[in-house]
Amino acid sequence: MPKGINIIEADENSAPRVEVVSKSKEEAPWGYLFIRHYLVQSFEKKLKTLRAEGEHVPNSFIHRTTDYKRKPNGKGVMKTEKPTISGLVFLQGETEQLTSFLEDYFPSYHLVNNCSTKVPASIKHSIMKPFMRVMETEPERVTFLRDPFLKFAKDHVKLRVLTGPFQGQEGYIIRILRDRHLVMDLGGYAVAISHVHNENFEVAE
Repeated sequence: MPKGINIIEADENSAPRVEVVSKSKEEAPWGYLFIRHYLVQSFEKKLKTLRAEGEHVPNSFIHRTTDYKRKPNGKGVMKTEKPTISGLVFLQGETEQLTSFLEDYFPSYHLVNNCSTKVPASIKHSIMKPFMRVMETEPERVTFLRDPFLKFAKDHVKLRVLTGPFQGQEGYIIRILRDRHLVMDLGGYAVAISHVHNENFEVAE
């Protein structure tokens, strides 16, 4: 168990957790796909056009970071925006709905499979919601790792977060660049969240 992590013992007499499943559009899961970074803008433009035409278009999430660079002539700075993760686009909806939508309007694009299940990834909205919030307000806390999430299970204890924006999420505490991170599963993708020192955890396994 990593030192410095506040682990709270589970109460054996506590009531079991009950997951409430909502079928509302706002609570629908998310899938994702990779698009070449220079095509992301045209993809977004097509989504806006379809909405304007009254077509059913799933919610999308593409986080961008803002860079400020000095102009070539040395006078002033210029602002540029680019996807934080090149070409990674999230779409909200059930897998069948998203697959049908892409087949109708973007036949060259396909949902990415979860590497552990080998079927299109489906991320619960309860996981995506805090992830998107942190990506929009503190993107420096989020690191996308190259290895699949399952790789981090070796020699680590799965923990459940009890406090903070990621309350209820499960993952592993991993040291990255001298800092402890919560590595969580995002559709098979391993995502590391920094600055979790003050959160409380309980053993999830």
